[in-house]
Amino acid sequence: MNRIYRQMTYKRNIGLISTMVALWGLCPCIAQKPTADSSEPHEMLVTRQGFIAIDTPKGWVQSEGPGLASFLPKGVDPAKAEVLIYISSAPVGENEEDKDMNAYIQSDITGFKQRFKNGIVRKEENLLLPEVKGKASVYTFQSGEAHNAFEQIVYISDFHRVLILALSAKNLDALTQSTKIFHDFAESYRGSIQMGSPDGKSN
Repeated sequence: MNRIYRQMTYKRNIGLISTMVALWGLCPCIAQKPTADSSEPHEMLVTRQGFIAIDTPKGWVQSEGPGLASFLPKGVDPAKAEVLIYISSAPVGENEEDKDMNAYIQSDITGFKQRFKNGIVRKEENLLLPEVKGKASVYTFQSGEAHNAFEQIVYISDFHRVLILALSAKNLDALTQSTKIFHDFAESYRGSIQMGSPDGKSN
């Protein structure tokens, strides 16, 4: 699939190289308790970096793909899919090149524009994350090439790393039609537990 995540060599893709070659095992687990406003149990994704409390997009399923977890619409052939959601991450902090999420986002944008000379980056309205009482920054990337590709990225500050939720599409219609599901997916984020962190947890 000719998507931006396949083409990009800028910063967020660095952390995906090994996972795109040999995918790590993932298994959905059920959290002990649902939230007070829902009768449905929530999911806990198990990844090589720890646990991420987030629900599979409605009508989608986990699939092989880039990052810490990848999702496709149910019943869609991966080889023919026009849209994909994936989760990735990047470290930030005093000992990292990017000191915080804002610095990482700006370097991500800079790298994208260097890679795609006609690329367009648009800042979207921040997304509220009700489960963690926070906000996420949202940007839309358009490659501007003959075989155009689109990504909308939700950046979440997540304890010495940026959690990157990406909606990647072959065309604008596919991106637009999946945006609501993608935002609902991001809004279901309830924190994470990271391997190797000083207190073993995040939000």
